Amino acid sequence: MTGGRRVVVSRRPAALAGRGTPSPPGDSPDVPAIVGLQLRRALRTVAAVAGLLVGMPVLAAWLPGPWMWAAMSVAVQCVWVGLSLLQLRWAERLER
Repeated sequence: MTGGRRVVVSRRPAALAGRGTPSPPGDSPDVPAIVGLQLRRALRTVAAVAGLLVGMPVLAAWLPGPWMWAAMSVAVQCVWVGLSLLQLRWAERLER
């Protein structure tokens, strides 16, 4: 610190434009409908993840060789990233 005097602030500073400003009552979105749509989309993503978790060991049992394990482990990581990006995009799109 510079060693100057402290200044007492007696009221809150004004909020910045665009941050925390409430929308007019007539323009508020139907929150339960949005949450329901996002929940359904998330359940689809969870089903895809469950299918991947069950399907990869089944596929690995049918395919011989240790190189298949390495290839599948890389492929699974790519699918995780893809599913997470799609889920984020779908959720944001539903909020608009």
